[in-house]
Order: sequence, then structure tokens, then C-alpha cells
Amino acid sequence: MFDVSIEDAIPPAFLYSLLALIVAYHIFAPLCSTVKQQSWILTTISSAAMSLSSLPLFFLYASSRGDLRGIRSTPWTESTGRFFQAYLVTDLLMGVIYYRSKVNLLTGWIHHTIYIFIVEYACRQGWSHLFALCAVMEIPTFLLAIASLNPRFRSDVVFAMSFLATRIILHVFLCVSMVASRHDVSNDSYGPGLIMACIFPLHAFWFYGSLKGFVKRAKSPKPQPVSQGTVTASGFTSLRARSWMLPRRRGSLRQAVRAWDRLELRKAAGRFGDVQRRLRASIPAAREQVYAYVGLERPPSGEPQQTGAKTEFSF
Repeated sequence: MFDVSIEDAIPPAFLYSLLALIVAYHIFAPLCSTVKQQSWILTTISSAAMSLSSLPLFFLYASSRGDLRGIRSTPWTESTGRFFQAYLVTDLLMGVIYYRSKVNLLTGWIHHTIYIFIVEYACRQGWSHLFALCAVMEIPTFLLAIASLNPRFRSDVVFAMSFLATRIILHVFLCVSMVASRHDVSNDSYGPGLIMACIFPLHAFWFYGSLKGFVKRAKSPKPQPVSQGTVTASGFTSLRARSWMLPRRRGSLRQAVRAWDRLELRKAAGRFGDVQRRLRASIPAAREQVYAYVGLERPPSGEPQQTGAKTEFSF
């Protein structure tokens, strides 16, 4: 009753790309230590493939000084659009299963759904070459994705410059070129130019947010490293400082004990105590004379003499 083949319902390029991206995610996901890194795997693969695919068209566009008439739709540009559709679907599918917290409403569900229909519309209208050319704007996405996988590759300056060059300046030039050359490249349709004009505010908003984040991080004070022996805010000496000081204290204590034994100060202290006890025992008469001289009489029972205030005297 319905004579529709599976190739017409689901383009082979989309199906093969979908399966390849799913397999690639499950290969690289175990190598990531955080959910955030896992959420950037597919974006890194897609942005790299789309950027490389767009470079021949971009060089042709730049060499012709913005003339789009030399660029035509081919099976390659069609497959490029289908691959991007497969990435959008796979990212949502894997996000629901593995990294749901990283798929937000605006940059996830709304962005991906809109672009699925934009690519479908472009392919059906024969504008896949225009979409493949615009894929050069995935270069800043690749820089952001690779930095999310490995912070060593992060450079705010490089990202900001690439974003400004592609998604702001180049975006404006492409929009103007599509409107000016609409008779030759889009069958006199304003569709490509209108789509580019509607997307531009989103790119401008993202660029403003990036600059705002850069300024905020630049103004925030950098944390000062805790030096050895200093006390932190919690009131405790750092573990590294304590581990460095304790061996020195133990060594000093051992040296003091050895010096005490070497000089025989322990025996000298004992002999001095014996002399002191003998001296006290040998002069009881002198002690009684001192008591009598200051006007005190020591009771025979050894109890202290009460003199106004309650005071205890002892020698």
C-alpha cells in the first residue's frame, strides 16, 4: 500500500553515522573520569568532523571573495548534514542514559531539536552546500570540547578569537552573501539568509557570556599557596609543614639526651640534692634564731603561727 523504502525514510548516511557515534561513545567513555568529560565526547568528534569537512568549501568561498556561486550541493555535503543530524540525536540519546544532568533545556533539547529540523529543511531544499560551508563555525566548539576533555588544551584567548572570527564576523558575511546571491544559490529564496539572521542573536549572546566569564575570572583573586610552617584559616599547621618539623624535633631531643648523659649532669643533680638536704639538717639552731629575730615563735607542734591574716610559713 505504501511504497516507501527504508533508504527514503532513513538516509543511509544518517543511520551509519548514528551507529558509528554510539560505538565511539562507548569506546571512549571508560577513558573519562567524570560525567562532564563523558558529555563532551560526541561533541568533540562531531565538531572535529564538521570543521574538517567545511574547510574545502571555506577556502573556495574565501578565494572567490565571498562568491557563493561556485559552491554546489554534492553527495558529500548531503552526508555532512546527515552526520550532524545523527550527532544531535545521539547526543540527546546518550545524554538521557548517561549524563542527563549535563543536557539542559536551551543548549540541549531546544538547540538540538531546532537544528535537526534546520538541517532536514536545508537538505530537502538542496541547500546542503550552504550548511556544510557554515559548519566552519564548529571550530570554536571543537576548541571548547577538547579543553573540557583535557584542561591543558584550554586557552580563553584562542577560543574567544575563534568565536569572534567565525560565529560573529564570518556569520555576518555569510548572511549578506546568501541574501545577495539568493538568485543563484537558493532559487531566489530568502530562507538561508533568514535562518542565519535568526541564529545570529544566539551566537552574540554566547559571545557576550564568554567575555563576561573571562572578565569575572580575571578579576577574581587567585588563591595564595600555603607556605611551610604557616597556620591556615582552620588554625592547624599544614600537614606538609608538620611532617617537615617533627623529624627535626625528634633529632634535637635525641641530641639533648646524649649531651645530658655525656656530661653526667644527672649524677651531679643527685649529689646537689644530697648536699642541700644535709645542709638543712645541720643548722636547726640557726633557723630558730631567724624566727626569734623577726618576732615569730615556731609552735612545738609544728603548726603555723596565726598573725592577723591567715598565712602559712614554711622554710
